[in-house]
Amino acid sequence: MEVKTGTTPLESRAGKRPVWLRLLIFAGIAFVAVNVLAMLVLSTGSIMIGFLGHFAIALGIAALVARPRGGLNLLRTWSNPPTADFTRRDDPTRSGYIYDVRPARASRMAILLPLPLAAFLALWGVFSVWIFYAAMALYFIVIGTIVLPGARDRKPATIAVSPRGIEAGDVQMPLDRIVDLDVHNSGVKVSREPLMPGRNGVSTSGMVGRGLGHRQAARSFALTLRGDGDSHATVIAGGLTEACAENLHRDICNAVETFRAADKA
Repeated sequence: MEVKTGTTPLESRAGKRPVWLRLLIFAGIAFVAVNVLAMLVLSTGSIMIGFLGHFAIALGIAALVARPRGGLNLLRTWSNPPTADFTRRDDPTRSGYIYDVRPARASRMAILLPLPLAAFLALWGVFSVWIFYAAMALYFIVIGTIVLPGARDRKPATIAVSPRGIEAGDVQMPLDRIVDLDVHNSGVKVSREPLMPGRNGVSTSGMVGRGLGHRQAARSFALTLRGDGDSHATVIAGGLTEACAENLHRDICNAVETFRAADKA
Protein backbone atom coordinates (compact mmCIF):
# COMPACT_ATOMS: atom_id res chain seq x y z
CA MET A 1 0.00 0.00 0.00
CA GLU A 2 1.32 3.44 -0.92
CA VAL A 3 -0.11 6.70 0.31
CA LYS A 4 1.24 9.94 -1.10
CA THR A 5 0.58 13.17 0.70
CA GLY A 6 2.15 16.44 1.74
CA THR A 7 0.90 18.84 -0.94
CA THR A 8 -2.33 20.72 -0.40
CA PRO A 9 -4.21 22.68 -3.09
CA LEU A 10 -3.29 25.88 -1.25
CA GLU A 11 0.39 24.98 -1.42
CA SER A 12 0.11 24.19 -5.12
CA ARG A 13 -1.35 27.61 -5.83
CA ALA A 14 1.30 29.27 -3.67
CA GLY A 15 4.08 27.68 -5.73
CA LYS A 16 2.94 29.46 -8.92
CA ARG A 17 4.56 32.83 -9.55
CA PRO A 18 2.42 35.74 -10.75
CA VAL A 19 2.99 37.01 -14.27
CA TRP A 20 4.66 40.24 -13.14
CA LEU A 21 7.16 38.28 -11.09
CA ARG A 22 8.07 36.02 -14.01
CA LEU A 23 8.50 39.07 -16.24
CA LEU A 24 10.76 40.63 -13.62
CA ILE A 25 12.94 37.50 -13.52
CA PHE A 26 13.17 37.31 -17.31
CA ALA A 27 14.02 41.02 -17.48
CA GLY A 28 16.81 40.52 -14.95
CA ILE A 29 18.23 37.56 -16.84
CA ALA A 30 18.06 39.51 -20.11
CA PHE A 31 19.81 42.47 -18.45
CA VAL A 32 22.65 40.23 -17.27
CA ALA A 33 22.93 38.53 -20.66
CA VAL A 34 23.09 41.84 -22.57
CA ASN A 35 25.76 43.27 -20.27
CA VAL A 36 27.86 40.11 -20.39
CA LEU A 37 27.57 40.07 -24.19
CA ALA A 38 28.61 43.71 -24.36
CA MET A 39 31.61 42.99 -22.17
CA LEU A 40 32.60 40.06 -24.39
CA VAL A 41 32.41 42.27 -27.49
CA LEU A 42 34.24 45.26 -26.02
CA SER A 43 36.84 43.50 -23.88
CA THR A 44 40.23 42.46 -25.13
CA GLY A 45 41.35 38.86 -24.85
CA SER A 46 43.62 39.46 -21.86
CA ILE A 47 40.88 41.30 -19.92
CA MET A 48 38.40 38.51 -20.65
CA ILE A 49 40.82 35.81 -19.52
CA GLY A 50 41.50 37.74 -16.34
CA PHE A 51 37.77 38.18 -15.70
CA LEU A 52 37.09 34.46 -16.11
CA GLY A 53 40.05 33.63 -13.88
CA HIS A 54 38.82 35.88 -11.06
CA PHE A 55 35.31 34.47 -11.48
CA ALA A 56 36.64 30.92 -11.10
CA ILE A 57 38.54 31.93 -7.94
CA ALA A 58 35.47 33.61 -6.43
CA LEU A 59 33.31 30.59 -7.30
CA GLY A 60 35.85 28.24 -5.74
CA ILE A 61 35.95 30.24 -2.50
CA ALA A 62 32.16 30.26 -2.33
CA ALA A 63 32.05 26.49 -2.91
CA LEU A 64 34.59 25.85 -0.14
CA VAL A 65 32.53 27.92 2.31
CA ALA A 66 29.13 26.52 1.26
CA ARG A 67 29.98 22.82 0.96
CA PRO A 68 30.32 22.00 4.70
CA ARG A 69 27.07 23.90 5.28
CA GLY A 70 25.11 21.74 2.84
CA GLY A 71 25.58 23.82 -0.28
CA LEU A 72 25.62 20.74 -2.53
CA ASN A 73 22.11 19.86 -1.34
CA LEU A 74 20.88 23.09 -2.94
CA LEU A 75 22.17 21.83 -6.29
CA ARG A 76 20.89 18.28 -5.81
CA THR A 77 17.35 19.49 -5.08
CA TRP A 78 17.32 22.30 -7.67
CA SER A 79 14.85 20.40 -9.91
CA ASN A 80 12.53 19.43 -7.03
CA PRO A 81 9.07 21.01 -6.86
CA PRO A 82 8.51 24.02 -4.55
CA THR A 83 6.48 21.87 -2.15
CA ALA A 84 7.72 18.83 -0.23
CA ASP A 85 5.91 15.50 -0.18
CA PHE A 86 6.25 11.97 1.16
CA THR A 87 5.08 8.48 0.27
CA ARG A 88 4.21 5.83 2.84
CA ARG A 89 4.58 2.18 1.88
CA ASP A 90 4.38 -1.11 3.72
CA ASP A 91 7.59 -2.63 5.08
CA PRO A 92 7.15 -6.43 5.27
CA THR A 93 10.71 -6.89 6.58
CA ARG A 94 10.09 -4.86 9.75
CA SER A 95 6.29 -5.32 9.84
CA GLY A 96 5.88 -1.56 9.69
CA TYR A 97 6.01 1.37 7.30
CA ILE A 98 8.62 3.20 5.26
CA TYR A 99 8.29 6.90 4.50
CA ASP A 100 10.11 8.23 1.44
CA VAL A 101 10.40 11.99 1.92
CA ARG A 102 11.23 14.42 -0.88
CA PRO A 103 12.21 17.94 0.25
CA ALA A 104 11.22 21.14 -1.50
CA ARG A 105 13.86 22.95 -3.49
CA ALA A 106 15.38 26.14 -2.12
CA SER A 107 13.74 29.33 -3.31
CA ARG A 108 15.00 30.05 -6.81
CA MET A 109 13.77 33.60 -6.38
CA ALA A 110 16.15 34.14 -3.47
CA ILE A 111 19.04 32.91 -5.62
CA LEU A 112 18.20 34.64 -8.92
CA LEU A 113 16.75 37.99 -7.85
CA PRO A 114 20.03 39.47 -6.46
CA LEU A 115 21.94 38.21 -9.52
CA PRO A 116 21.33 41.15 -11.94
CA LEU A 117 22.60 43.75 -9.46
CA ALA A 118 25.63 41.63 -8.52
CA ALA A 119 26.43 40.99 -12.20
CA PHE A 120 26.15 44.70 -13.02
CA LEU A 121 28.55 45.59 -10.21
CA ALA A 122 30.90 42.75 -11.15
CA LEU A 123 31.23 44.10 -14.69
CA TRP A 124 33.04 47.12 -13.26
CA GLY A 125 35.71 44.67 -12.20
CA VAL A 126 37.40 45.27 -15.57
CA PHE A 127 38.58 48.56 -14.03
CA SER A 128 39.27 47.28 -10.50
CA VAL A 129 39.45 43.64 -9.46
CA TRP A 130 38.44 44.60 -5.92
CA ILE A 131 35.10 45.87 -7.19
CA PHE A 132 34.56 42.50 -8.81
CA TYR A 133 35.35 40.59 -5.63
CA ALA A 134 33.18 42.96 -3.58
CA ALA A 135 30.25 42.36 -5.93
CA MET A 136 30.70 38.58 -5.83
CA ALA A 137 31.06 38.63 -2.04
CA LEU A 138 27.89 40.72 -1.69
CA TYR A 139 25.93 38.28 -3.85
CA PHE A 140 27.10 35.15 -2.02
CA ILE A 141 26.54 36.76 1.39
CA VAL A 142 22.97 37.73 0.46
CA ILE A 143 21.95 34.33 -0.86
CA GLY A 144 24.02 32.51 1.77
CA THR A 145 22.20 34.14 4.67
CA ILE A 146 18.85 33.18 3.12
CA VAL A 147 19.28 29.73 1.55
CA LEU A 148 22.18 28.12 3.45
CA PRO A 149 20.49 27.84 6.89
CA GLY A 150 19.02 24.34 7.05
CA ALA A 151 20.70 23.30 3.78
CA ARG A 152 22.39 20.30 5.46
CA ASP A 153 18.96 18.75 6.02
CA ARG A 154 17.54 19.57 2.57
CA LYS A 155 17.93 16.09 1.14
CA PRO A 156 15.75 13.04 0.49
CA ALA A 157 15.06 10.99 3.61
CA THR A 158 13.88 7.45 4.23
CA ILE A 159 12.22 6.85 7.59
CA ALA A 160 11.28 3.36 8.79
CA VAL A 161 8.67 3.08 11.55
CA SER A 162 7.99 -0.34 13.02
CA PRO A 163 7.69 -2.22 16.33
CA ARG A 164 11.48 -1.88 16.50
CA GLY A 165 11.18 1.90 16.65
CA ILE A 166 12.20 4.66 14.21
CA GLU A 167 15.13 4.28 11.85
CA ALA A 168 16.30 7.18 9.69
CA GLY A 169 19.83 7.37 8.35
CA ASP A 170 22.18 6.93 11.31
CA VAL A 171 19.32 7.26 13.81
CA GLN A 172 17.93 4.06 15.34
CA MET A 173 15.62 4.66 18.29
CA PRO A 174 13.43 2.02 20.01
CA LEU A 175 9.80 2.90 20.71
CA ASP A 176 10.30 3.04 24.47
CA ARG A 177 13.04 5.68 24.12
CA ILE A 178 11.08 8.11 21.95
CA VAL A 179 10.18 11.22 23.94
CA ASP A 180 9.54 13.95 21.37
CA LEU A 181 8.66 13.95 17.70
CA ASP A 182 8.32 17.56 16.71
CA VAL A 183 8.13 20.01 13.79
CA HIS A 184 10.13 23.22 13.73
CA ASN A 185 11.67 25.64 11.24
CA SER A 186 15.36 24.89 10.78
CA GLY A 187 16.02 27.52 8.10
CA VAL A 188 16.42 31.27 7.96
CA LYS A 189 14.78 33.14 10.84
CA VAL A 190 12.57 35.99 9.62
CA SER A 191 10.70 38.37 11.89
CA ARG A 192 6.91 38.39 11.56
CA GLU A 193 6.60 42.00 12.69
CA PRO A 194 5.03 44.30 10.05
CA LEU A 195 7.35 46.58 8.11
CA MET A 196 6.78 50.28 7.55
CA PRO A 197 8.17 51.44 4.21
CA GLY A 198 9.21 55.04 3.69
CA ARG A 199 11.68 57.61 4.93
CA ASN A 200 11.32 56.63 8.60
CA GLY A 201 10.73 52.97 7.91
CA VAL A 202 12.43 50.11 6.10
CA SER A 203 14.22 50.56 2.78
CA THR A 204 13.04 48.87 -0.40
CA SER A 205 15.99 46.46 -0.22
CA GLY A 206 14.94 45.54 3.34
CA MET A 207 11.41 44.85 2.15
CA VAL A 208 12.71 42.66 -0.68
CA GLY A 209 15.05 40.81 1.68
CA ARG A 210 12.21 40.14 4.12
CA GLY A 211 10.06 38.81 1.28
CA LEU A 212 12.81 36.50 0.02
CA GLY A 213 13.43 35.31 3.57
CA HIS A 214 9.77 34.46 4.11
CA ARG A 215 9.69 32.61 0.79
CA GLN A 216 12.64 30.46 1.86
CA ALA A 217 11.43 29.97 5.44
CA ALA A 218 8.15 28.55 4.14
CA ARG A 219 10.05 25.54 2.77
CA SER A 220 12.54 25.05 5.62
CA PHE A 221 10.52 23.04 8.13
CA ALA A 222 12.02 19.90 9.64
CA LEU A 223 10.86 16.84 11.55
CA THR A 224 12.99 16.17 14.64
CA LEU A 225 13.30 13.22 16.98
CA ARG A 226 14.54 13.24 20.59
CA GLY A 227 15.12 10.21 22.74
CA ASP A 228 14.98 9.74 26.49
CA GLY A 229 18.17 11.12 28.02
CA ASP A 230 19.12 13.19 24.95
CA SER A 231 19.47 16.94 25.40
CA HIS A 232 19.12 17.75 21.71
CA ALA A 233 16.73 16.58 19.02
CA THR A 234 17.99 15.12 15.72
CA VAL A 235 16.58 16.15 12.35
CA ILE A 236 15.27 13.09 10.50
CA ALA A 237 13.72 14.99 7.56
CA GLY A 238 14.36 18.57 6.48
CA GLY A 239 13.61 21.08 3.75
CA LEU A 240 9.86 20.56 4.12
CA THR A 241 6.90 22.81 3.57
CA GLU A 242 4.71 23.27 6.63
CA ALA A 243 1.75 21.15 5.48
CA CYS A 244 4.02 18.27 4.50
CA ALA A 245 5.89 18.43 7.82
CA GLU A 246 2.65 18.46 9.82
CA ASN A 247 1.16 15.58 7.81
CA LEU A 248 4.34 13.53 8.15
CA HIS A 249 4.49 14.24 11.89
CA ARG A 250 0.85 13.21 12.37
CA ASP A 251 1.20 10.03 10.30
CA ILE A 252 4.36 8.86 12.09
CA CYS A 253 2.90 9.67 15.52
CA ASN A 254 -0.18 7.57 14.70
CA ALA A 255 2.03 4.69 13.59
CA VAL A 256 4.15 4.91 16.73
CA GLU A 257 1.07 4.91 18.98
CA THR A 258 -0.36 1.93 17.08
CA PHE A 259 2.81 -0.11 17.55
CA ARG A 260 3.07 0.88 21.22
CA ALA A 261 -0.54 -0.20 21.83
CA ALA A 262 0.07 -3.50 20.06
CA ASP A 263 3.19 -4.09 22.15
CA LYS A 264 1.24 -3.55 25.40
CA ALA A 265 -1.63 -5.81 24.33
